[in-house]
Amino acid sequence: MTIRYAALDLDGTLIDEADQPYDGIVGGLGALRARGVLPIVVTGRAARSVRNLVHLDELFGQVDDAVLVSEGNSRLDRRANRLDCLRTCPPEALARLLADPAADLVAESSGEFHATTARAAAQFAMAYRLPRRQIGINARALSTRARLTAITVFRGEIPADLGCAVEPIGPFGARVVRPSGTGKAAALARHLRERFGEPDLSRTLAVGDGASDVPMLSACAVSAAPERADRVAAAAATHHLRGDLAAFLNDFRPEGS
Repeated sequence: MTIRYAALDLDGTLIDEADQPYDGIVGGLGALRARGVLPIVVTGRAARSVRNLVHLDELFGQVDDAVLVSEGNSRLDRRANRLDCLRTCPPEALARLLADPAADLVAESSGEFHATTARAAAQFAMAYRLPRRQIGINARALSTRARLTAITVFRGEIPADLGCAVEPIGPFGARVVRPSGTGKAAALARHLRERFGEPDLSRTLAVGDGASDVPMLSACAVSAAPERADRVAAAAATHHLRGDLAAFLNDFRPEGS
């Protein structure tokens, strides 16, 4: 089967902790396109965070305009500057979390950030390398009609019957609440079907370095984990690279995979 699509994680895969592309990555993406493989970015970043990467126009110029953000729960068309929220938390989820007087959180609604307190906003900004000014202190004023793709909870109880997926993250002992069924593999399959009429992932290469990439790495026909990848990502990929990712992309042959 000839590979026609490449689904690539962003942070730790294409760009480093300073939000700069790893050496040779832009050229490697260009090499994929030259061989008829369309690169698609699938990231856990929110739309606002991706929009901040204005210095990466050269990189984004080599990938499809539609970027899957928020673990695939939203789709950002960078050319049209349009955000489509594909999967959201139940409308009552935020109100139930805020019923706890101790709740301190940041809600992601339609790609923007809304915190309960300045403390939560500052912690969120530090954890996700965002300008503090991009986080409003107005989460308690959000409408019940808000389209919530993630809620990062720093303090407070999360009801067991909230109807959402809950994942712990490292910074500040926070937990992220996302729509039930969140996952890059399912989001990618749905995206390829709706955008390109692709029935499955049998013609897709996946590249990622972290635990959230594991289902996508396992589901695609071919997958690669960079040399610096987490252990679980390396184990899930068909290729754990011992050299740099740029060399793999430059040497990749879609018809021989």
